Amino acid sequence: MTNTYLLSEDGQYLIIDPNGKSDKIIAHIDGEVAGIILTHGHFDHIKAVDDLCAYYQTKVYLHEGDFPLVSKENASKINALAVGKQLFSAYIASPVEKLHEGDVTIGPFSFKAVLTKGHTEGSMIFVFDDVIFSGDTLFKLSVGRTDLFGGSEKELRKSLKIFQSFNKDYVIYPGHGEATTLYYELDHNPYLAS
Repeated sequence: MTNTYLLSEDGQYLIIDPNGKSDKIIAHIDGEVAGIILTHGHFDHIKAVDDLCAYYQTKVYLHEGDFPLVSKENASKINALAVGKQLFSAYIASPVEKLHEGDVTIGPFSFKAVLTKGHTEGSMIFVFDDVIFSGDTLFKLSVGRTDLFGGSEKELRKSLKIFQSFNKDYVIYPGHGEATTLYYELDHNPYLAS
């Protein structure tokens, strides 16, 4: 129930938060993969990373604040969730490149990466022309939880002010749930109330 996004331009693809089965993602790709970018390092956003890196010989990018989350030694300690008797966890064995704040170009894709701490230490949103991929920072009428490793309610409140600073409407594609728009969230999301 995590959203994975595929962007296509000039026969190349950019993958955002590849969760789930890699074969389902591969079935939707008809070209080369320029890279994989992660909004954060939680297990439910990274499960298909290694398979896709191996299949496409591509790189994966993540803010270094979340490097501890994706390491093998931490997978079952700080990047896991128990549901009943089942433990869900994941890590990334492939090399992970640092994704810095600011203007980013990967292949034909250009966007702005903005650090939005709160859900995790290295949570980021990706701002394209008219679209924001908000990861688990902002959902339709809600926000990401702050009770997991690296989470901070205080930092999340600061990060939400970034959305209030944008001066145009954007379509927002979150890490979970349905798409929304910035103006709708500014008007209706109780966490964005001024």
